[in-house]
Amino acid sequence: MTRLLSPWIAAVAICPFALTGLATAQNDECATAISVTAGAFAFDTTAATLSAPPWPCAGNGGPDLWYSLTATANSTITATTCGGATFDTALQAFSGTCGVLVSVVCNDDACGLQSRIQFPATSGQTYYIRVGGFNGSTGTGTLSIGDGSPVLNPANGTYYRAVAAPGITWTQARSDAAASTFQGRPGRLATLNDQVENDFVFSALGGVNNHWIGGFQNTASPSYSEPGGGWEWITGEPFSFTQWLPGEPNNTGAFGAEDYLELLQSTAFGQTWNDAAELEHPAGYVIEYSGSGIGVNYCSPVANTTGVPANMSATGSASVVSNNLVIEARAMPLNIFGFFLTSQTQGFVTNPGGSQGHLCLSGVIGRYVRPGQIQNTGATGGLSLALNLNLTPAGSVFVSILAGETRNFQAWFRDIGPGGIPWSNFTDGLAVTFN
Repeated sequence: MTRLLSPWIAAVAICPFALTGLATAQNDECATAISVTAGAFAFDTTAATLSAPPWPCAGNGGPDLWYSLTATANSTITATTCGGATFDTALQAFSGTCGVLVSVVCNDDACGLQSRIQFPATSGQTYYIRVGGFNGSTGTGTLSIGDGSPVLNPANGTYYRAVAAPGITWTQARSDAAASTFQGRPGRLATLNDQVENDFVFSALGGVNNHWIGGFQNTASPSYSEPGGGWEWITGEPFSFTQWLPGEPNNTGAFGAEDYLELLQSTAFGQTWNDAAELEHPAGYVIEYSGSGIGVNYCSPVANTTGVPANMSATGSASVVSNNLVIEARAMPLNIFGFFLTSQTQGFVTNPGGSQGHLCLSGVIGRYVRPGQIQNTGATGGLSLALNLNLTPAGSVFVSILAGETRNFQAWFRDIGPGGIPWSNFTDGLAVTFN
């Protein structure tokens, strides 16, 4: 195993130089586009220039910046500046290459003077996203990109996912969300209990217009009256915070009683709520994952040959006294071998030793490679390891994990690339604070 892993040490050593170069790069043209995954990205176009490709939705165009995104699965990509920019923005997405760009979608005013685009993506294909100003406008803002995967809200430790499902009823969306899990966390339709949570969902998930969330009008409630009485969350939480579109709820429409809550993004009023009938104009729903998960995921992984990225989770307990934590890795190719890594220090090294993923650890890295710890993913595409917290690898020695200590975990696994070429990949990272 030493032969396979030794290049990582060199990769860690040169990482600071590589990251410094990326930090100063100017993504003013397609050729220098910044490669991103789903997330939120601050931008400033005041020092940018106008690129040459036609920009039909931006008037005479304006200074622009470029980002590239490689789809990790067949999914729907959203990108938005809604609620996150100081000026009149425009957005455009392209497929193809920088030499031969093919415009996929273009938008100017989806939400006031700001923009939102949505387009279907094919796994493994790279798309270019251009953000700039209408008719020469410049300024600062945040570009939020979603790829359909759950997004972590660091403010509350909860993950949210937007599911595109045109025509789905609220009742079916509630059932589907409840059947969904992510990293051991149960899913349900999202409940938005304050302005910060509400703004995060709109900003981080992008195109959630006409998406169901977990509010409904309970016609059996003692407080029920039309149009505004009896509204509840499916969890029983107090229905105290609201973000209704002016004039809503109003229980008026051609599709029957408007007893269900949807997110609405309007040009005039921005990010709001609306009461709607089950078949009025549903486009999808928002799932919230919270509760029983252990640890916090970090460091976005790269898709493997299954077409999706592999991820970490944990079950059991983070108690050092109980000493019963089990770490798991999922969504890997079948019947390949891999093992877990750990460190007290987080890091980020792209393609260490020729791997197709990111090493998300730094400092003293321990490898779980004792007898029985190097495993095969078998028919499930997963790895699982019950940890002995008193025998935690740290370089060439073993240490005990102490209460109050945070440990970061990641899995390395063999993969097969195009043409049958063997290579390797990584999961995301999982940070666990022990008690």
